Amino acid sequence: MARVSFAAVKQFGIALAWLVLFTAISVGVIIGLSEAVPGWGGNTWFVARNGIYGVIGFGVATVVVGRLLNKRSWSEMGWRPRTGASFAHGLALGAAMATLAILLAVLLGARVSFTGDWNVWAGIALPLIVGLVFAALGEELAFRGYPLQRLADAISVIPAMLVVALLFGLAHTGNDNATTFAIINISLAAIWLSLAFFSTGGMGLAWGAHLGWNAGLAVLFDAPVSGFRFQVPVVEYTPGSQAWVDGGAFGPEGGVVTTIVLMAGTLYLLTRRALFSAPEPGSSAQVAAA
Repeated sequence: MARVSFAAVKQFGIALAWLVLFTAISVGVIIGLSEAVPGWGGNTWFVARNGIYGVIGFGVATVVVGRLLNKRSWSEMGWRPRTGASFAHGLALGAAMATLAILLAVLLGARVSFTGDWNVWAGIALPLIVGLVFAALGEELAFRGYPLQRLADAISVIPAMLVVALLFGLAHTGNDNATTFAIINISLAAIWLSLAFFSTGGMGLAWGAHLGWNAGLAVLFDAPVSGFRFQVPVVEYTPGSQAWVDGGAFGPEGGVVTTIVLMAGTLYLLTRRALFSAPEPGSSAQVAAA
């Protein structure tokens, strides 16, 4: 039976200490912003407001802890060349996967109907889209970016991905209508996004995929995203009678349709040789390609 060395435990402990500092700075900035400028934009801009606060908080922590104190390069933290192209690739991938999940759900009993309420679409959908852009980036900065890279440096890529997947899943346990199945799927999504992060696409691919998935569900089909229902007009999603299939009130992420799609999306990334063919020297992407 393999024994864990003291050096390995020490490295893990040091990494955790850095991540505690990272989290403390992030939360402190977010709370400070919330107190300084509370409630701007009202309920319409609630998602955007929280998303912007999150990006600023985790962005400040990335600069202070990742760049200034821990001396990580932007490339090491996922901001690789061609970030814009990678973002577009991820956006298309995430939206396609969300569409596939909805199609599977409809085939298995869910319904999508069209209401035609175009006169109020922009006032609801546009603030939501802005919010989803920032929310996706905020979560990527919080769970991928510096934290994932720092853990990978200490315990290697695959264990780091599993730790972050567990934390990402646990972070959603308080969401409305969350189930064990839903948390497992959220954790699987974290692995999918971590693979994107460790590819040559880096943060651009992970951010785009995250946004494409969330926006695909919420904006294109008005389906709940991780338990949150946004009531986007024009289209309306209604789950079927079997929550284990389509996720029920939690949304497709709580059902087997998302399990299938996430497995397909993960396989897609792993079989794209160009994404893992030429990692930077010393980059952890080379481990993901093994």
